[in-house]
Amino acid sequence: MTHTGRRSDAPEATRPETAVAPGLPTQRQRGAALPALPTLPAVLPPLVPTQRSVSASRTASVHAPLALPGPAAPLGVLNATRAARVTPHRRALRVVAVVGVAALAATATGGWVAQDRAHRALVAQQEARARVDVAVAGTSADGPSTARREVTRAQVATFVAERSDQVTAVEAAVEAATTVLGQTTHAGDAARGALQSAIDAARATAADESSTLTELRAAAASLAGPQKAATDAEAAWVKAEAERKAAEERARQAVQAPRTSRAPSGGGGTAPAPRIPAGGLRCGDTGGSGASEASASSLGAAINAYRSSLGLPTLTVSRSGSLTAHALRMGTAGGIWHSGGDNIVGCAGSAKPYYLVQAWSHSPGHDAQMRRTNVTTMYVGAATQSGWLFGAVLFR
Repeated sequence: MTHTGRRSDAPEATRPETAVAPGLPTQRQRGAALPALPTLPAVLPPLVPTQRSVSASRTASVHAPLALPGPAAPLGVLNATRAARVTPHRRALRVVAVVGVAALAATATGGWVAQDRAHRALVAQQEARARVDVAVAGTSADGPSTARREVTRAQVATFVAERSDQVTAVEAAVEAATTVLGQTTHAGDAARGALQSAIDAARATAADESSTLTELRAAAASLAGPQKAATDAEAAWVKAEAERKAAEERARQAVQAPRTSRAPSGGGGTAPAPRIPAGGLRCGDTGGSGASEASASSLGAAINAYRSSLGLPTLTVSRSGSLTAHALRMGTAGGIWHSGGDNIVGCAGSAKPYYLVQAWSHSPGHDAQMRRTNVTTMYVGAATQSGWLFGAVLFR
């Protein structure tokens, strides 16, 4: 039975007759008293229908025998009963729906966050592996040049620091070798030339930015041998010079009066030997007859060798007759003095020109004359007497 939920204000006697289904008794007989309605609970307990309860209720309603309604109840009571039944059910359904949606949203959100984090971690790991692969591929594809490259920044920094230290060491070694070269002016052309070549090669290696650590170490080590050879040669010269000076000093201590020699003359008398003028120097136990001309070219060649060892150009050597005569006079007198037409004069206790040139190099004034760069020719005169060499030189 369905109620419209709307009340009519017409009197009971004037209401129209309700249609009755065929074969069914009418709801009530005209003029009969209304039967008493069964007492229903005011409020039904809130129940949350489930799929099983709904199906069971539907099945019970289908298989239950059709109950014929009794006399109609008042509309107000029916409406209150329906409201009591429907409202708790709808409220329960709404609560269940809200709770389910919230739980579903929370679960979905948490799952999405976890999935996103996992995805980000995977992407980062893949990117890191890709960078490593690219670095390895780049270094392995360079071929021979990879020996000079470093894989990590720490290794690069270490290599740069080591190379800078090695360059500094090579520069220090070059400076020390240059000092030795300046101190070994008497070591000879061969020893000094080898040392100069080693210095130039080491300096070029240090200036080359592509030089490896091995090349830099080899450049520094290559200076040791030439330095030692030049130092030994210089020491040998110093020793020989000391021996020469000692011999010269012994000769000076044995100074004797100048000898006189008889020279034939038209009157049969003797001519006095030349005497050493004031300001002259005595040359050992020399003097008297027996002075002879020596090789001017040999003395000039010894002077040019000394100039070459200093990096100076050689000069043209020319024998001078006047200077040769002066050298003979000095040998006969047993001493040396300037004639007025020379720049340097000297004597040495050996007939070898090398020792006379070395004696001149130890005298600042004579050494300055042999080092002159504003001349092109030297005029030379030389003589020997009692194993001593006398020389006179003019630079023009």
